[in-house]
Amino acid sequence: MTKGIWVGLAGVLIVALPSLGLGEDDYPTNLEMIEQAVRIAVDSMDVRAPAGTDSYLEIDAGTGSDAAWLLDSVLKEELLDQGWRIRPQMDEKADSTSFEDDEFLLRLRIVDLGLQYGRSWRRYLLGGKVVERIARASIFYELIDQARDQVLTSSSVDGEASDVVPASELSILSNSKYPFASPELEKSRWDKYLEGGLVIAIIGVLVYLFYSNKTAS
Repeated sequence: MTKGIWVGLAGVLIVALPSLGLGEDDYPTNLEMIEQAVRIAVDSMDVRAPAGTDSYLEIDAGTGSDAAWLLDSVLKEELLDQGWRIRPQMDEKADSTSFEDDEFLLRLRIVDLGLQYGRSWRRYLLGGKVVERIARASIFYELIDQARDQVLTSSSVDGEASDVVPASELSILSNSKYPFASPELEKSRWDKYLEGGLVIAIIGVLVYLFYSNKTAS
């Protein structure tokens, strides 16, 4: 193979190598991204247990979202760290403890909880596409003193986590078991034309270099 072909191949490889994904980082899954957003939102809640209280806290996370279980899990972990005793669910086996009327109630409403794909672009001419992931959590909450029938605090909190990942990794990072963590990535007509055109262009360059070399010989 002559110098001209070597130069041509080197040029193609320099442009195309970024699309191979060499040396990529480990990316969090879509579900882990949503959990990050939930933790940011929960950390903003003003629901610390009153000093000296020995009462139970009942959590009503609602059922309006498929991701309610994720909020419930993260929230219980945070509330225990803040000194609350969490009331067991009614379908769980509890001991002989009787729950008094002086319990507190944390009522939640999920406004937005999930992950979406944002912008997508190519970092290099022949490089693979990268996609922006945006996980959001928007939660309304009320902390209620049931003994006094009094709302102690009422507010909304938001959390967001975002990053950029190769489009080729999306199928691995998503989870079909959870629709809120498996959005669809829309592919424009221009993407289809560009991908086909790039393949044709590479083949054309290689064919041209091959025949140019034969003619020169």
